Amino acid sequence: MKRFLILLASAFTAAMCTTAPKDIPENLLGTWSGELDPIGLALTLHLGDTCTVDSPDQGAFGLRAQVKEISEESLWVKFPDFHAGLKAKVQGDSLIGSFSQMGVKASIAMVRGPLVRNRPQTPVPPFPYLAEEICFNNGDISLAGTFTLPESLRDVPVVVMVSGSGKQDRDETLMEHKPFAVLADALARAGIPSLRYDDRECGASGGVFAEATTADFASDAASAVKYLRDKGFTKVGIIGHSEGGTIAFMLAGAETPDKGTPDFIISLAGMADRGDSTLLRQTARMLELQGAPKKAAALGAKISYKQILKQKSVWMDYFVSLDPAPYVSRIKCPVLALNGSKDSQVIPEYNLSKVEALCPQADCRLYPDLNHLFQHCSTGLGTEYARIEETMSEEAISDIIAWIKELQEE
Repeated sequence: MKRFLILLASAFTAAMCTTAPKDIPENLLGTWSGELDPIGLALTLHLGDTCTVDSPDQGAFGLRAQVKEISEESLWVKFPDFHAGLKAKVQGDSLIGSFSQMGVKASIAMVRGPLVRNRPQTPVPPFPYLAEEICFNNGDISLAGTFTLPESLRDVPVVVMVSGSGKQDRDETLMEHKPFAVLADALARAGIPSLRYDDRECGASGGVFAEATTADFASDAASAVKYLRDKGFTKVGIIGHSEGGTIAFMLAGAETPDKGTPDFIISLAGMADRGDSTLLRQTARMLELQGAPKKAAALGAKISYKQILKQKSVWMDYFVSLDPAPYVSRIKCPVLALNGSKDSQVIPEYNLSKVEALCPQADCRLYPDLNHLFQHCSTGLGTEYARIEETMSEEAISDIIAWIKELQEE
């Protein structure tokens, strides 16, 4: 479950446009970047002939920045696309100030230039394997992706990677982390081919994302499985993260198996509990981790849930009533289900334990101190994701590879 509440969430749907500025003093011209403290999200402000703001961790760029007041010593900028503002003073080579949005405040220190995050696990060429750009169809929807193929290919299991909720590219890019690129690289180096693809209306894929439900995304994943079977692979599995893990359960536990049914699945924090229960527990857990008493957190979660339902999203309407349990109980193929102990989005005690109960043959593993992205963390809150340099636990990656290789030997 990746549709978590973060401070600038409305920026995703904002119109990408600019606004003419007041005269910008020479000492403030250019790009300024910093992190909201303690939220951890990056903010990049562009001051020039046009003024805009980016929230790069959320993939939002070119949003309006309206300069209300500015001098060589200070500035006040409003961001109407997400109802926020920034006030800061010049201190040496930095801008020091505060960001506010609908009553929430965060301090920020900005320096010149774009914010550069260290992502040491992100693969860099040259690669000892083939990465082929491919395209497959689900009906009239064209889906584009990358097929990663080891040089010494044998009759080995191949995997389809299915991303979490929200519009995701083939690398499942989030806050400059690229977990699917990291995983595909590790798999290929171990001799395991994989296919990862852009979600509908993302990257090079077609379709309309806003019109799709989890069932539609499951149909896309099934089409990817069929595509690999048509290429001659006899053992095709799914690695699904978050919503993708739930999709893996749905396809593996289909009432009527077909060509799109996987031969094995790996669920990375896949939801096995009902969608409405998951949303309520997720929000309550996050509020508790931020210091709210248990009863207050439960009340806050209910209020948030009611507000979410008012959005009348096609995806959300389907998701809240989705119950993966019947699918999980029907699964006959090999299952590896992983969860981090500090996952605050798909909470293991309500999901991993349910997989264990409903699917006795499943290999269920709980990893201490890992969050929803399988990063080593302190709290498990989404506000940590951007600050953590690790993209994905090497232990989890190694276990996935070893488990698939065991299937190959069977």
